Amino acid sequence: MKTEILGVGEPDYAVVTCIHGEESCGWEAVQKFKESGYDLKEPLKVILANEKAFESGERYVDVDMNRVFPGDPDSEKYEERMAYKLERELEGLKVLDIHSTVSREAPFGIIVGENGEEIDLAKSAGIRQLVDMSYVGGMSPEICSVSVELSRTSGNPTQDAYDLLINFLAAEGLIDAEFERSNPEFFKVYSKEEGSGYEFLASNFQKVEEGQVYAEKEDDQKVAEQDFYPVLMSTDGYDDMIGFKAEKRDI
Repeated sequence: MKTEILGVGEPDYAVVTCIHGEESCGWEAVQKFKESGYDLKEPLKVILANEKAFESGERYVDVDMNRVFPGDPDSEKYEERMAYKLERELEGLKVLDIHSTVSREAPFGIIVGENGEEIDLAKSAGIRQLVDMSYVGGMSPEICSVSVELSRTSGNPTQDAYDLLINFLAAEGLIDAEFERSNPEFFKVYSKEEGSGYEFLASNFQKVEEGQVYAEKEDDQKVAEQDFYPVLMSTDGYDDMIGFKAEKRDI
């Protein structure tokens, strides 16, 4: 794990990157910010979370770090040790956690639960959709964080991550720059759709109606048994599932 404090003093904010090693756009955006000339009004902690996986260009070394919080300092598995260490680094801070996805419908935000402070952080990121992923899990509820998924297919995910970082820091008052605070649509994941080799036919965050075919392969179709909203569904994003089902809710 690589940790650095930009500015002087004890920070109230942190930016986490590379929980998944191949999702490098967040760390690249941090480097671009360091060279940008912006003056920080208060210190900022920046973290490259999964250094070994980042160096090898792989998603993880032993296990998916995003699935093993709060971690275990005595584990033989690298990511379980790093997950424990990361949460210690983030105690008491407001956290922007930058990821990337093959999903075309990005950026969007992810929180665990419906914490009002985390919803406010998501608004500062300027995202249009926000997802409660407590069905899957994530960082401990004591950590105030919003994860943002950026699209790897956008053409320039590093620039996208940089623009989002600038917007977030400006909206939270850490730098002087123009910003937009959003009022995102809110979705709550309630199940996952398993299966491999399916072509995803619908669009994330757009309602799939009862009876609609939303994925298919040569010998099978996935037909909606009831209305739902797809989240992180794709043709090739996962080895063993299509993605997640969610309901749309008011914040």
